[in-house]
Amino acid sequence: MSATPQPQLDAELAPFTLISAESGITVALDELIKAGPVVLAWIENADHDDPRREMLHDLGGLIASSAARLVVVSGPGSSIARQLANGGSAEWLTDASGDASRAFGLIDQRRMRRNRLLDGLFVVDERRVLRLAFVVQEPGQWIPASFVASRLARLGTAFHEPVVTADEAAKAIGETELEALVRGVGERLGLSPNELTQLATASRFRDLGMSVVPDEIITKEGPLSDDEWAIVRRHPERSAEMLGDSPLFATVREIVRASHEHMDGSGYPNGLAGERIPIGARILLVAESYLAIAFGRSYHGQEPDGEPLDELRADSGTRYDPAVLDALAEVVRAAPAGRAQTA
Repeated sequence: MSATPQPQLDAELAPFTLISAESGITVALDELIKAGPVVLAWIENADHDDPRREMLHDLGGLIASSAARLVVVSGPGSSIARQLANGGSAEWLTDASGDASRAFGLIDQRRMRRNRLLDGLFVVDERRVLRLAFVVQEPGQWIPASFVASRLARLGTAFHEPVVTADEAAKAIGETELEALVRGVGERLGLSPNELTQLATASRFRDLGMSVVPDEIITKEGPLSDDEWAIVRRHPERSAEMLGDSPLFATVREIVRASHEHMDGSGYPNGLAGERIPIGARILLVAESYLAIAFGRSYHGQEPDGEPLDELRADSGTRYDPAVLDALAEVVRAAPAGRAQTA
């Protein structure tokens, strides 16, 4: 057995071996990563389905379109790992010698601690450098695969640039613009770095709940009926529910849930008004509305006219927070040419 590895975060891993659950063949670390980066998912054994299986299944589908691989590392009796491997979502390797478990200790204060393993996801690149993608801090804390995939992309090791359609590229640009805009407005309103991170996270997952809205409503031309609007108005609560119940995402859930509330109480889903609406939700509503006007995106075929900020100011104090509108105007004026449409 090799010497016990004691790696630091973003440091080179000592060699270790795993065993293919399918063939029983030993797989060395260098062999595992020689074709490109690998996302290693460490999971404890389990005898029944739980949130990990669905999350890893979805993540495997996202990774399959990239140059990376998803490899589940577990004990030989893991039913979750077996299901993922049988369904083609991931490869399944076991750690008979225990060398990998010693390499993947719990990350604590950016250091790897031996013999304190928790469920998590790690990226190992072609140079044997280990990077943290996500470590579960409490039971059941397996968040949507899209969040982890976003984290993997930001690490710059798990995904190469995919081939995307023009519509997908436009959507990605819009999401990038929205995150940059909410951060800029939040900074001018004095939000802390942690609050800015929570706000940016909420901007990415604000519409998760739209996945349960029927396609015929989303694609319908012309106005929606009262019953159809009732379905749409439930999506902020569904989005918040889909983020799970971990305390780590409590503030993000509050922002997402209130992202369609209006200053005068006319919004949805709970009719909050004024300062009862979280500041992050007020920022998100203004930023998304600005981009919908500035970049010509319409809702159900209705194209807006006029200058973006002028249109928003018409609803100042009723739909939008005046202080947030003032901060938005500062961000727009300071934006480089081509990044935003100024008023």
